Amino acid sequence: MADLATEYMGLKLPTPLVLASSALSNRVDNLEMAEGHGAGAVVLRSLFEEQLEAAGTALDEELSRGAESSPEARTYFPPQRVGPHEYLSLVERAKKALEIPVIASLNCCAPGSWTEYARDIEQAGADALEVNLYSVEADPQVSSAEVEARYLEIVHAVRAAVRVPVAVKLSPYFTSLAHFATRVDAAGANGLVLFNRFMQPDISLEKMAALPTMTLSAPSEALLPLRWIAMLHGRVKAHLAATTGVYDAPGVLKQVLAGAQVVQLASALVKSGIPQLGKILQGVEDWLDKRGLGSVDAARGALSQRAVQDPGAYERAQYVHLILSQNI
Repeated sequence: MADLATEYMGLKLPTPLVLASSALSNRVDNLEMAEGHGAGAVVLRSLFEEQLEAAGTALDEELSRGAESSPEARTYFPPQRVGPHEYLSLVERAKKALEIPVIASLNCCAPGSWTEYARDIEQAGADALEVNLYSVEADPQVSSAEVEARYLEIVHAVRAAVRVPVAVKLSPYFTSLAHFATRVDAAGANGLVLFNRFMQPDISLEKMAALPTMTLSAPSEALLPLRWIAMLHGRVKAHLAATTGVYDAPGVLKQVLAGAQVVQLASALVKSGIPQLGKILQGVEDWLDKRGLGSVDAARGALSQRAVQDPGAYERAQYVHLILSQNI
């Protein structure tokens, strides 16, 4: 029976499957179910920079009420429970309930005082922190260099705030993704998660308005992280995590062969239920046994760009060949 134990950012995981940050990872009972069906770690649902900034503003307003701060005062409103406090509670409750690592998640787009909250998350018991760099850069006056500098400032600030491992979740929309990935690696990131998914707005013809939409990933979307994991494997120190579009054991195995340390799952579990984890894990184990591989480590990176006979398979040369051969 193949050994599925995996190291991720210095953490010991029983398997390479991770429950990704999603609506499923906002409840402790779901986290327990994921552990029971073979998850090696869980990533909690993201806490957004905007929630932290709003909480800080609310606190400032409360402190400035002065004479109007008594319960009988005309303008008094009792402080509301805000996201950050609930999030710390979720971290604490998850740590008490689970034996596998609990990874917290911060979703952010700009440096700010909110980065200090990372320390609070660490003190609440999180085993690691995943920083999701999510921002739609629509200002034509802002250059790519400025965007990258801002993101790196975030990584440096969070890395300086905590001792636990830090993973950075990236988008694929960089002019030179490989270069930026190496800069994030050099900034101290222990892991790179490829890739986050952007909300794509739609238009309602009835309401004549733009509508936010969020759909489940499709299996075809797994090809993008597959390509970049294969190209980055062995070129960065940070561990690589695949996410987006992985629905089954073959999908997991392909990412591992490309060089992924772990594979994060969300859409597959939303669609088929958390017990799907166990079925995927069994399929991975069966394949490893059939190939005579004693562990998942033995398969990792076997088909990365540095390992294959034709490295061009992951680059433009193969694209040109495919287009010409099919007369597209």
